[in-house]
Amino acid sequence: MNKRTVQLNLLQMAAVQALKNGRKYINIEAGRGAGKSTILGWYVKEAVKQMPRATGVLVGATFTQIKSRTFPSTKEGLELFGLYQNVDYVVGKCGFSLGFEMPFQAPDNWSNVIHFVNGHILVMVSLDDPNSGRGLNSYYVIGDEAALLKADRLFDNVQSTNRAKKAEFEKASMLYAEIFTSTVALTHTGRWFTEMEAMAKKQPSKYTFIKANAKINKMNLRPGWFEEMREKADSELKFNAEILNIRPPAVPDGFYASFSSKNLYNARYDIDAFGGVTADVQIDCRHDQDITKGVPLDISLDFGGRINVALISQYLRSINTVQFLNEFTAKNPSILSDLIKEIIDYYDPYKQHCNIIHLYHDRSGFKRESNSKTSLAQDVEALLRKAGWLVVNKTPNTNNPSHILKFRLINRMLTGDELRMPMVLINENKCANLIISMENAGLKHKDDAFEKDKSSEKSTTIPQEHATHLSDAFDYRLWWGFAYLLDHYASNSVVITNIH
Repeated sequence: MNKRTVQLNLLQMAAVQALKNGRKYINIEAGRGAGKSTILGWYVKEAVKQMPRATGVLVGATFTQIKSRTFPSTKEGLELFGLYQNVDYVVGKCGFSLGFEMPFQAPDNWSNVIHFVNGHILVMVSLDDPNSGRGLNSYYVIGDEAALLKADRLFDNVQSTNRAKKAEFEKASMLYAEIFTSTVALTHTGRWFTEMEAMAKKQPSKYTFIKANAKINKMNLRPGWFEEMREKADSELKFNAEILNIRPPAVPDGFYASFSSKNLYNARYDIDAFGGVTADVQIDCRHDQDITKGVPLDISLDFGGRINVALISQYLRSINTVQFLNEFTAKNPSILSDLIKEIIDYYDPYKQHCNIIHLYHDRSGFKRESNSKTSLAQDVEALLRKAGWLVVNKTPNTNNPSHILKFRLINRMLTGDELRMPMVLINENKCANLIISMENAGLKHKDDAFEKDKSSEKSTTIPQEHATHLSDAFDYRLWWGFAYLLDHYASNSVVITNIH
């Protein structure tokens, strides 16, 4: 291994010292640019050095994340510490023919494996595959973007594999280590990571939680970077969270009172379908394993001046489930037609299975814009039909429903307790902004009534993809599709009491 001098910042020095002090559970919450990839590279370097022929796990939420963010940053960190691809390690293949030592337990498939010259391997595991990681016997676990990792899947597929044992590694500081880095958690999925700070306070001899913003790494960032990031950030909240590592305030009183993890799912993706971790690939609906062939696509839209948004869903009648597959957003200066074009391009291959689209929106979709002979909905329909889709607008030209009625219907659906109420499932990887939009949608009380708090749509600090626009599109699909069930169940209505 080549040696070089790397100057560490205070965050990185604290992370190094935590391992040297015997901490096995190290969590680092830091802004982008704080130097997380550097310290991950150091941890991997230490594991390779300390445990030849051993197996480690590098975990991510999806293979798309691993390909686009986790692996490139890990590769950069390794290079800083003198480990070079195709010299000290190879990716996506076995290095035996190059003279590399073999690991204690060689994998059957090398497509998601980093193989080091001394036989050490780092297996990249994606949590969007419920079976990914199962069967491994690992010696340590490392995860980037930890706030995107689902706690139960992480335990089942990764943490439970951290059990391999070799007498010669008993004194290795990386043995059985679990190290996670992330920016601040913006949804409930990452709550487990945030809660590790409390764990570190309760058991400081076992857990370490390190927090820092990007300013701690200012010496390694180009002049003007902070000012540029502030200008490019969608909002002050986004800049504070992503760069300054400031956690956003929680919404104590939510419109989606019954929304929980049972409404979320991970779609399975095969890394080989993406050409391995190092291959470039154009992602479209052909890689979506959760789309059901032969079933029409539902597009629910929320129109706006600052942002136009769309949700793609399918109603699976055989199992009485509405499945939200994907989300699309077009922020100013992009316009509505840009949004629809992106949807058309992504789902074009699906037309061979079913070319029917059901359209949902609110009453404003029937209004004509100034100097236009057509309404927004008609413009959308025209674009879709021109692309070869058969469009059925399912939205009645009536008044929009009250917030109270929507609250009653949607929360009953979200509970999943009533047999004839459709179950609602959301792809948490593809619909991350929708989840944030729902979790941040509060209630605004007025006299004896209430409504969804939509003040976020006027905010200059909240990113508009995190405001209530996407949750509104969610409402339109469920209300216009299933509002009749409220009358059907009028005599057996359920009172929602868990508003807090």
